[in-house]
Amino acid sequence: MNTLNDCFRGMFIMVWGGSLNSKGSDYLKLLHEADKAVSFLEKIKERLKSEDKNYIRKTIDIITEYINKISEGVE
Repeated sequence: MNTLNDCFRGMFIMVWGGSLNSKGSDYLKLLHEADKAVSFLEKIKERLKSEDKNYIRKTIDIITEYINKISEGVE
């Protein structure tokens, strides 16, 4: 499974190697927003009870899986 960092690395290589069409640009924006959301969730996870941490972990997994599905269609 790819992490958001893997997706960022792949997108950076695509941008560095050439131009980015509107689909790629939209994907990059979505990836950036997802990264911000996951970063926020990781920060608040530290302050929560262990049972609530599981909900945060599941939410992060859902976001990551969604981004991975989108990345499979973007090249």
